[in-house]
Amino acid sequence: MKWITEIIDINPYKITCKWNNNEIRTIDLTSFISDKGSNPESSYYQLKDKDRFLQVKCDGTTIYWENGRKMKDLDDSIKTGPLDIDPDVLYEMTIKELEKSTS
Repeated sequence: MKWITEIIDINPYKITCKWNNNEIRTIDLTSFISDKGSNPESSYYQLKDKDRFLQVKCDGTTIYWENGRKMKDLDDSIKTGPLDIDPDVLYEMTIKELEKSTS
C-alpha cells in the first residue's frame, strides 16, 4: 500500500506529494473534482473553489480538507469531519497521468 508522507507543492487542482516509497508524484485532481463535484450536494463540490482546494493538508497517510464533509453521528446529530481521498486511488491517478504523458 502506498501513502502520502508530505505535500511538496499545491496548485489549483494539482498537488505534488512525497510518497512512502520516496517517490515525488503530482496528483492532477482536475477531472476527479469535475466528476465528483458536479453535484452541489457532493462534499467534493466545495473543492471547485480554488481557495478551498488550496487548504489541503496531509496527515502522513493521505491528503484531506478539514471540516469537508458532514456525517450523521449515532445520536443523529450532524458532525463535520475531514474530507479525504484514499491514497491508493490517488497513487493510481498518478500512474494514469504518467501513462498519458509517455504515450
